[in-house]
Amino acid sequence: MKTLILTEKPSVARDFAKALNVNGKRDGYLESDNYVLTWAVGHLVELFEPEAYDAKWAKWDLATLPIIPDEFRYRPIQQSASQLKAICAQLGRPEIDKLVI
Repeated sequence: MKTLILTEKPSVARDFAKALNVNGKRDGYLESDNYVLTWAVGHLVELFEPEAYDAKWAKWDLATLPIIPDEFRYRPIQQSASQLKAICAQLGRPEIDKLVI
């Protein structure tokens, strides 16, 4: 079994890798026999714009404020979508039995 460590940014993951002797570099993560290290790159997701919930929220109007949808929806930020995909892939691995954030 392996521990997945999710860090704030790549440099923090490299520091953890050095301390834990993790040398296996992969696409979006580092791996050893005991650890998988991956990282965020700033924000990974963003909220949908108000008009995506309801057309009446496309223009701000005091009559429609506050804008609070029944359920908030998120989408990947385009610049970080590949790293989000790498993180999700690690979370889905059956040999991961611990997560450290």
